[in-house]
Amino acid sequence: MIPANVISLREVLREQYPEAHAHALSSGGEMGAIQTGWACLDGMRLMQGTVAEIVDERGSAGAGLLLLALMEAERESLRPRVALVDGADAFDPASASMETLNRLLWVRCRDANRAIRAADLLLRDGNITRVLLDLQFCPAQALRQIPAPAWHRLRMLAEKAGTLLCAFTSFQMVPCARARLFLEETHAVEALDGSREGLLSELRGRVQQRGGRKGLERRLNSMAEAG
Repeated sequence: MIPANVISLREVLREQYPEAHAHALSSGGEMGAIQTGWACLDGMRLMQGTVAEIVDERGSAGAGLLLLALMEAERESLRPRVALVDGADAFDPASASMETLNRLLWVRCRDANRAIRAADLLLRDGNITRVLLDLQFCPAQALRQIPAPAWHRLRMLAEKAGTLLCAFTSFQMVPCARARLFLEETHAVEALDGSREGLLSELRGRVQQRGGRKGLERRLNSMAEAG
């Protein structure tokens, strides 16, 4: 029997995105890179149907800014339906615009296991084009207990649905991430008085991409050309 909470979440998805259920993604696979205008993200070449990871080990290097940027990013040919799986119920909706909130499905969780199960369900549903899995504030011990097969299952579901799954973590933990960004620049307290665009422009990071035998590693900042 399907759990009642699973049925309830499916009903919310159908009510909020009825046209998506009527025209669910059928081809799966990669659908092109998402363009955000910020080199730290665009340099990752985030593709539909793949898994990515953004690592903020310091906790103040700007992962929250990139989370918002991915919520807001749109492609000309696709108005994204975005889901935020909030692993520690830490998202502040006041930080996002009303337009962003109107197309955001916010799944509030209180532990890492529930967050993984919620991401699994959203990827199976087929009408979400971008799933943002925020695990930054979950206890490290709980995160280390997530088995590798759980991540590989999410990867296969993302591929099948043609959905980007992007995990936000406090240490490298996603074994099947095709692209990974390590944030390096820590914002000082006084920087919080600046604009969000200004803070984003100051981000620095190191990108790892899987592919071929050796993969690719590059260092980027948000003002640089992502190319």
